[in-house]
Amino acid sequence: MSTDQPLYEQIKTVIDRRIEAEEWPANFQVPSEEVLAGEFGTSRLTVRRALRELQADGVLMRIQGRGTFVIGPRMQCAVFNLPDIAEEVALSGGAHSCRVLQHSILGRDSPGRNMLQLPPDEVVFHSRLLHLEDGTPVQLEDRYVNASEAPGYIEQDFNRITPHSWLLRETTVTTVDNAIRAIRADEEARKLLQIDENQPCLLLDRSTWREGIPVTRSRFIYPGDRYRLRSTHEARTSRIVTTPSANLGR
Repeated sequence: MSTDQPLYEQIKTVIDRRIEAEEWPANFQVPSEEVLAGEFGTSRLTVRRALRELQADGVLMRIQGRGTFVIGPRMQCAVFNLPDIAEEVALSGGAHSCRVLQHSILGRDSPGRNMLQLPPDEVVFHSRLLHLEDGTPVQLEDRYVNASEAPGYIEQDFNRITPHSWLLRETTVTTVDNAIRAIRADEEARKLLQIDENQPCLLLDRSTWREGIPVTRSRFIYPGDRYRLRSTHEARTSRIVTTPSANLGR
């Protein structure tokens, strides 16, 4: 391993390739720092940095007392242009279905109102949906919507149309912010997703605005072995991330 890249970056690249090739599949326990240091002929500190950055990238999950595990691939979706979950499932050859767990107007004292940071007199809608592929949960969606930006949202039947599709058609946004990290889901989410307490998950936290006015705040939880998030786009300028067009997914 002799390139211009720092050694820890080279180690990250090798591990990424092993995961892409499924040499290290979903839930695979990564060898210890000591073993990897011996393999790559470097210190444990260098290996530790590579592993920590892969954890921050949502590629690996460290479980205290057990070790480091691979968050494995399955379905793919773009991060900055988030596709409709129903379309993603259909493209993979599966059948999409949805369970509407909650679809309501939040009370004035609801903590969920803080997700959009709107004035107290503004109305906030909240929906919680469980998306399934062939009967298997693949995404838990919590979505908070500024009612003044999408007044018809509360009237929609999300067994017939997804929030993504409806919002894409009915609202305009000028800024999108995405944050992705690996998490351990809480007990309620684990039951809904039908996973155990040691199953790593990906959390995509997505906010949208129209000229500085909050439009939506969405949190999507994916079981790590059932879904994979990926972004592919032309590297024009950083504005692709910070000020995408109005036709980006909500």
